[in-house]
Amino acid sequence: MPEDTTASGQRRRTFLKTAGGVATVGIAGCSGNESNAADGTGETNNSNESAGGSSDEFSGDTLSLSIPEAANFDPVQIKGDGSQVVSDHVFSELLTLPSDGLEPTAQLVSDYSVSEDGQTYTFTLREGVTFHNGDELTADDVVYSWERLAASENSQEGETVLEGSFRIAHETMTETVDGEEQEVYQPGSLAVEAVDDYTLEVTLEQAFFDALFWFAYGSLSPVPEGIVGDIEGYDGNMEYSEFSSQSPVGTGPFQAESVETGTEVVLSAADDYYGDEPGPDRIAMQVVQNSDAIHQRAMNRSVQVFRLPNSRFDPGKVSIEETRNLGQEVGTYGPLENGETVNYSTWDEAYTAYFIFDCSRVEKPVRQALNYAVNQENFVEQGFRGVGEPAYHQAPPSVYPGGKEAYDRHAEENFPYGYREAQVDEARSVMEDAGYGENNRASITLTLYNDRNPDAYSRIADLIRSKAQAVYVDLSIERAPFNTIIDEAVSGNLDMYTLGNGLEYPSPADMLKFGRPYEGNLVRWREDPSDASERAAAAWEEIQSNLGPTDAEEEARSEAFIQMEEAIWEDAIYLTNYHPRGRQWWYDSVDAPIQPSGFHDRLYNDVTFE
Repeated sequence: MPEDTTASGQRRRTFLKTAGGVATVGIAGCSGNESNAADGTGETNNSNESAGGSSDEFSGDTLSLSIPEAANFDPVQIKGDGSQVVSDHVFSELLTLPSDGLEPTAQLVSDYSVSEDGQTYTFTLREGVTFHNGDELTADDVVYSWERLAASENSQEGETVLEGSFRIAHETMTETVDGEEQEVYQPGSLAVEAVDDYTLEVTLEQAFFDALFWFAYGSLSPVPEGIVGDIEGYDGNMEYSEFSSQSPVGTGPFQAESVETGTEVVLSAADDYYGDEPGPDRIAMQVVQNSDAIHQRAMNRSVQVFRLPNSRFDPGKVSIEETRNLGQEVGTYGPLENGETVNYSTWDEAYTAYFIFDCSRVEKPVRQALNYAVNQENFVEQGFRGVGEPAYHQAPPSVYPGGKEAYDRHAEENFPYGYREAQVDEARSVMEDAGYGENNRASITLTLYNDRNPDAYSRIADLIRSKAQAVYVDLSIERAPFNTIIDEAVSGNLDMYTLGNGLEYPSPADMLKFGRPYEGNLVRWREDPSDASERAAAAWEEIQSNLGPTDAEEEARSEAFIQMEEAIWEDAIYLTNYHPRGRQWWYDSVDAPIQPSGFHDRLYNDVTFE
């Protein structure tokens, strides 16, 4: 659950194998430096990248961008932000999200139907859709692609169709893994059938209210049948390394022209793309991870569309002129350091950043006292320059039952630790009731990312430490790379640390699955059972018993979501931080599309040139 910043909110996961089970943790930027959740750029300065470039580099309708590390573009691989931007342009899914909403619409299909029991989906593929290698898309390609997702040794996204609430029917077999017998996917058993060239039938294990959203998920993008030989029955037409990192083949609006790993990816408009002709003829993406270099490239106009590092952002230069239906705000920003005033937009990332407690190491009174002692509004103002919303629930406002208005109302009326205010006296009282005081202080360590938003989190950590000092808690601050934090958290060696999660589909269930008390949960709430943890577990079971699309099931889920939120509050297993917003700047030389939300692919195919 590291803090995510990609606008491609659908692709944020990795898997942490623990001794007692599997903890699923959604992430973006699995390698390299994570972007800033408020602005899409890292704050690290440990690179020798040159700012480079000037407006003279542009020729014709070529869009130039700075992106983070881009190395693997295989749809079934977990991707960092840079690789995801490339994949969003190269691959397409059966369904997609419209620019004005979150209800999936047809993309590679012309029609679909759902069985009465809600478990079988029959898709009619669009005819005449071609892959970048010239092959026509057929149902057999989809069967092959989804079998790769489930069975390939290169797949890191098999859980998408094999586990969780959205599961394609399949069989399992017993296999010995690390000396233990486990049930694993039986290759070839996925319930996906090519009825004919253009008809695909998919059967789920159970009806699921958001199944269509998953059919729009990037890891289910089709690739040509037999393109690589990493599943049974196929020798492969390309070496895997060529397909995954040099010449990915999809049905998207752009195809790979050249890839210089670690330096630059150039895409060109696909000749036979089935959809509207892309705006740019080419997209030149330079890999830049150093925040100073990112900023300098923008000031040199070496890019037309860009993100400013958070350290360079001045909220006083923002002028919002329009608010759109998904909460996007559009206006201008300036002047920049180069004297230019540019276009500016911001959108909801459907993400929650928080500090996680290990309940087996930090006792409840200390957790509660720290929650009482802070004001989340200060986190946003001091850490993220006022961009974002203070977080009180695990579910972001955009997916909370009833939306932002219901989110705010429930928090104002029920949040026990002070809504938009600190309650230091309450914090002291909780500690004193537990036997703490000036002569008997608690001691814990807060571990922060040193490679992700270090400036912002340093300011927030100093704020927490000063508040902790006043409520009988001595808070030490340590810093470690993200991967080290995850490793140490899995091993149970951390008291309190920075984490967060971006949703993969627009439901509180995708966030609250991390809060339920289960074996492998990093908060170890299950190992410190309480009335609240038992209520959360019961509420989660209620959610799992009501996954269908009916109004009654939706109402039951919504009530259970709120019960889980309140149980999490009661035992203070998290210290919530904020809900970030994505941001984008662009010069008048281009007309850039407004990113609708964190659930939408980050696409530049609609960019036009002035």
